[in-house]
Amino acid sequence: MNSLSDFEPYKIQDSGSYVKIRYRVRIVGGPSLKGALELETMDLVTGYGHVIPGLEKRLVGETNGRKLTFDVPAEDAFGVRDEKMVFLKKIEEFHFPPGMKPFPGMEIPVLCNDDEGPGSVTIKDVREDGIVIDFNHALAGFPLGYELEIIEARPSRQSDVCAEWDKKADDDSQCSCLPHEIVLGEDS
Repeated sequence: MNSLSDFEPYKIQDSGSYVKIRYRVRIVGGPSLKGALELETMDLVTGYGHVIPGLEKRLVGETNGRKLTFDVPAEDAFGVRDEKMVFLKKIEEFHFPPGMKPFPGMEIPVLCNDDEGPGSVTIKDVREDGIVIDFNHALAGFPLGYELEIIEARPSRQSDVCAEWDKKADDDSQCSCLPHEIVLGEDS
């Protein structure tokens, strides 16, 4: 005989839950970043850190079909801005392809040595004495507002987890960075 608990909806766990959402995200008090005209769809497996911590934390304990509206503070989104992460580097330290001119707002991909570093830096200013680069994420310091609906929530299956995500995978690869043509640092 089935008990009442056999019919309880699945609650999202902090690790190992497959979750699919339709969502809109905006900077609190500012513009929409995704889903402005039509809600975007995203899926994830909890516990792998592929979404901002504040979003994943808010999903834990929720169930399929729930509609949520909430704000995520900057520290649980892309972090707070850190002015110590803004540097002036000599122009000679940059190796741009011939004909490419740096400009403020330009993003420069950086090589990945681990999963913690940024995938790119932003040029803040180009001066005669060098280039000012910002290692902060472009959304650092901004709280984010979410409107979402959980359209699927269940225990994850092995097929839901990409081998690149699994830190226990036998794969020796570091990170999935693409080759870059702009290099900061010494010639090799």
